[in-house]
Amino acid sequence: MRIHGRGVEQAQIGALLESARAGTGGVLVVRGEPGVGKSALLADAVAPLLVDPSVTVLRTQGIESEAPLPFAALQRLLRPLMRRHADDIAAPQAHALRVAFGEEVHDQDGSPSAADGDRFRVFLGTLNLVSAAAETQPVVAVIDDAHWLDEASAAALLFAARRLNMERVALLFGARDGDVRTFDAGDLPTLLLGGLDRTAVGDLLADRSGGVVSPEVSAQLLAATGGNPLALVELPEVLTAGQLEGSAPLPGRLPVTGGVERVFAERAERLGSDAQRLLLIAATDDSTEIAVIRAAARALGVDPDALDEVERSGLVTVTDGVLEMRHPLVRSAIYTGATTVARRATHQAGRRADTRPGCRVPGFNGGVGTC
Repeated sequence: MRIHGRGVEQAQIGALLESARAGTGGVLVVRGEPGVGKSALLADAVAPLLVDPSVTVLRTQGIESEAPLPFAALQRLLRPLMRRHADDIAAPQAHALRVAFGEEVHDQDGSPSAADGDRFRVFLGTLNLVSAAAETQPVVAVIDDAHWLDEASAAALLFAARRLNMERVALLFGARDGDVRTFDAGDLPTLLLGGLDRTAVGDLLADRSGGVVSPEVSAQLLAATGGNPLALVELPEVLTAGQLEGSAPLPGRLPVTGGVERVFAERAERLGSDAQRLLLIAATDDSTEIAVIRAAARALGVDPDALDEVERSGLVTVTDGVLEMRHPLVRSAIYTGATTVARRATHQAGRRADTRPGCRVPGFNGGVGTC
């Protein structure tokens, strides 16, 4: 799929890759909200290199189910190099790597592995193995979903990243912001991806739909999605040509496509049951007032203190008694993902909970009246 609106970012990554060829490589951490296009940008950057025999491309990613396994991601990244270059680094370092990867035991009596007892040699081995491979040809290593890296792999890769000097090596990390887990890259160079601008939104929608998209519609969809490419890329499948060109009105509630719903639903599903129900209350209530949300929670038998867990999830922020969704798509994704029964019960509880005189909350009360 063609990348839209990322010319500056593509140029920055391209410059790093060219520097690696010239012998002055380095590292770049690409960060951003879910669905903003980190993986697509990294894949676009390395695609030409996959068919270039003069460059070694290494790839791995953090996987939630493997996060408890020490060195799991590092093993996937370095496995091709271990076969060709393990003999090019100090024997104790090569041994430490093999122990960490479960290929050898620490000593003859099978005492604890290097993952527990000799991490420093594993870290040095990681740096020197990649450097040894770079003496033959440039190395580009892509580590996506770095927020889900196991701790040991993340530590080894960050150790190496901070010690690359004149090697022909480029390390590219992709990491999600605002999740329950974060990738702490410290002071490493960072590229923060935001939403697309209106021109890029229009270009992406026109590319995907094959039709005309009016500037006014582009502006409306930019506001509704925050310029999130994951949301935008599937909209031509659920909006009509008339809606895209502006001859028919857009729906009152933007349809949430499967990709977006999965991104935020996965995070919500990791919450406790009370926290999930309170998140639905927040998604249903357009007033954003904590007092109303807590009252509705009590009416539904939900522990209002579950709000703390919801806030820690990164899906919402709370300031001065006001709750805001971290991204415009969170509200739509959570509301759309709930069952009809759950939505109806939440609306009813909200109406009972909102007892302020003369006040009718839009989300709970169908938009009747004002506060």
